[in-house]
Amino acid sequence: MLPTDAAAAEVFVGRGAERREVLAVLDPAHGATGMIVASSVAGLAGIGKTALARSCAAEAVGRGWYAGGAVFVDLNGYARDPADQVMPEHVFAPMLHALGFPGRPADSPAGQAAQYHRMLAGLAAEGRPVLLVLDNASSTAQIADLMPRSRAHRTLITSRHTLVTRGSRTLELGALSPAGARALVEEQLEFLSPGGTRTRQDAAGTERLCRLCGHLPLALHIATALLARDPDLTPSDLADELARARHKLDVLDDGERAVRAAFELSYRRLTPQQARMFRLLPVNPGPHIATDAVARLVDLADDQAVGLIRELARAHVVERVGNGVWRQHDLMRAYAIQLLGHHGDNQGAASNRLIEHYIALAADAMSALHGEGPVTSFPTVEAALAWCDREHPNLQAATSMAATFGDDDGALRIQETLVAVYAHRGQTAEWEAAARTAVRFAREAKDHPGRSRALHQVMVALERAGRQDEAVEAAGVLLGFQQVVIEAASLAEHPLDCQRLLQHAVAAVAESGRLLGGREDGLLHTRRADIARVANARRLDETFREIGPRAPRRPAGPPEPPEPPEPPAEEEVPDVALEATRWAREALERLSEHSPGVAHSVAGAAPAQMAARRALSLIPEDLRPEDADDWRGVCALLARFAAARLAGGPLSRYAGRLAQQEWSWGVLPHVAGTYEIAVQAYRRVNDAAPQVRLYSDLAEESFQSGAYPLAAKCRLAAARIAEAMGDEEGQGEALSAAAHAHLLMANHEEAARFAESAFPLLTAAKRPGPAGRALTTLANARFSLNLPAQALSAALGAEALTASAGDLPGRTAALLVLGLAQRDTDRAEDSSASWRTALHIARTLDDPYLTPSTESFLKSVGHLRG
Repeated sequence: MLPTDAAAAEVFVGRGAERREVLAVLDPAHGATGMIVASSVAGLAGIGKTALARSCAAEAVGRGWYAGGAVFVDLNGYARDPADQVMPEHVFAPMLHALGFPGRPADSPAGQAAQYHRMLAGLAAEGRPVLLVLDNASSTAQIADLMPRSRAHRTLITSRHTLVTRGSRTLELGALSPAGARALVEEQLEFLSPGGTRTRQDAAGTERLCRLCGHLPLALHIATALLARDPDLTPSDLADELARARHKLDVLDDGERAVRAAFELSYRRLTPQQARMFRLLPVNPGPHIATDAVARLVDLADDQAVGLIRELARAHVVERVGNGVWRQHDLMRAYAIQLLGHHGDNQGAASNRLIEHYIALAADAMSALHGEGPVTSFPTVEAALAWCDREHPNLQAATSMAATFGDDDGALRIQETLVAVYAHRGQTAEWEAAARTAVRFAREAKDHPGRSRALHQVMVALERAGRQDEAVEAAGVLLGFQQVVIEAASLAEHPLDCQRLLQHAVAAVAESGRLLGGREDGLLHTRRADIARVANARRLDETFREIGPRAPRRPAGPPEPPEPPEPPAEEEVPDVALEATRWAREALERLSEHSPGVAHSVAGAAPAQMAARRALSLIPEDLRPEDADDWRGVCALLARFAAARLAGGPLSRYAGRLAQQEWSWGVLPHVAGTYEIAVQAYRRVNDAAPQVRLYSDLAEESFQSGAYPLAAKCRLAAARIAEAMGDEEGQGEALSAAAHAHLLMANHEEAARFAESAFPLLTAAKRPGPAGRALTTLANARFSLNLPAQALSAALGAEALTASAGDLPGRTAALLVLGLAQRDTDRAEDSSASWRTALHIARTLDDPYLTPSTESFLKSVGHLRG
């Protein structure tokens, strides 16, 4: 689901009559007959149905017709796999969320449908009509149950077919008129490249270009983008190229030929990196893709990927459908898939990177939903749910892709997040279906705890749905499966693995017993006895020997011979903390076996990383406070291992630009995983201060390496931990550093928000220098947001604080932005004075970085010549 206004930014012309007709239907003054009105917009692919719908919806909302808001839903009706089509039962709960439903969605789709229609009725009674835009519908089954029952609301539907719905008005879209096509080219070109006269000077060429594009909006937009990218290209020249491209496509009909020819011309003008990204985008299995996922797909840094995807959008071969979210038109996607096959790109590696990305963020989202400590990707449950809503079709498709490639473990990990989302929202039908799919993935992955978790979710979903008999049956299946879990525990090589499997079995037996009651007392007793037997054989904790209720009384008869006692274990269970220490030391030793260049590569460090993960796995997650000291040595070794890996950063900077680039893009994200191991270790012993230090060290290296997103992520994690510790100074310093990183990423609103939060904390901690630097960041952010008066206020405070603290580098930075703010608020003399002082301080300090950067800045603003 996407906001209606997210895609209304491009030029929309040539549909004046159709637009007036749609707006007439959307006008609340229309429809006095009391009939529910819907406008079905039908047409071919590429004809401009979605653009018309978005444009009209944005205009209707802008006119104040829909106080309840507008909701856009892509029904994905023409998906290659019909199973990927969005049906009403998939939409009710997200629609309730989007419309601001205050409670929890009902457990069943029928209950959610009733809530949805009651919500719409309530909004109508309050005088807050809603506009629903149902895009890409292929059948009435996708839309019928979503139609509002109050005539106060309106529905706008797009489809490639003429859908007959009760009370609807149908509008058939054809190609643009010749005048409309030319107007689109002229106005779009003026929008992309203001001040040009090429279309007026070459009117005949422009008309021929429009004709060769079949007067189809998609082809016309692409052709116009080509003109905008090449100021020397005339419409006649482009028309000649298009004619040659069309000639090669004679097997297609006119509409397809026009669009495909435009595709070919646009693709030829892409740079190699842009072309590779364009070809790989269809590897993403869902209907849209976020910028961070694009970066993982093409294996580039986030800032590089942003630049490339924006260039593709300017070329009109992708479109923006939300903040940092992109999609390819389905015709463009089909063309990219064809190219992908011809060029032999490594689709497998791209798919693996993308799946790992979705797995990592899905794990973070699930941790946030379960309240499992600070999660840097999603600071709140709401943020995690918003991400899951946006990425839902991608996550569903990614599970299928992972399973297709044999990564059933990855498919399970993503699927468990979908289960958690449905459970959180009480969508019992989706919850049950997703849990059953998770059972299948876990079975294929031979993940016994994962399969048991999924069986438990099936049971609870059925219970919540009021299907008690089926829930009891599911409890029996869960109980029966524990025999497999207990057997796996008995065969586990390491005692801790055995212990965890038995703990899982204990919980599953208790949960199944909760529903089974007295129905399966014998089997429940047998499973508890099996747990106790294995625990006794492996000399584990006494709690496993509490086998629960006695077995049912047997009929009178001769006593059975007692079972032979279990043979004593041949060796004592080793001290787990000592074993964890050995693994942590092995991680350090394996890293030191290699030369520096190899040790600091991903491949060279992989065996050491595995040893570190093994050490972490041995630290109990439910460690008692009195036992924490036994594990601090392991934590310290893992922190040393992380620091040793981070040493690759300075070495790469000495080795040259290529080495530094390889470190920043390829190795540093892997090192971040090493730091997460050390952080988790300290988290398990409940020691917060080392976690802050670890995140701060990683953030500092990330900053030095230009990996600003990672730097910001680490600083925010450190800030949350410092806040939990009550360390206001540490929280303020971390927030200020995060603000600086966001400033360098040009995320000016985020930079201002974090700097504003940091300043009072640092002021309260009596740290004038750092407080002044936070204000400097705030001033820069506000200046970039075109708020010079607010920037001036912040910069004046920054200069005063850094001066009082004797922070000369900080004062120089404050003076530079102060000069900018003064210049833009008509204080030219003050501006020059500020810059003169900044230059004097910088030259006095003679710092190898500060002095030349200050001089360079002052030259760029015209204060220095040279």
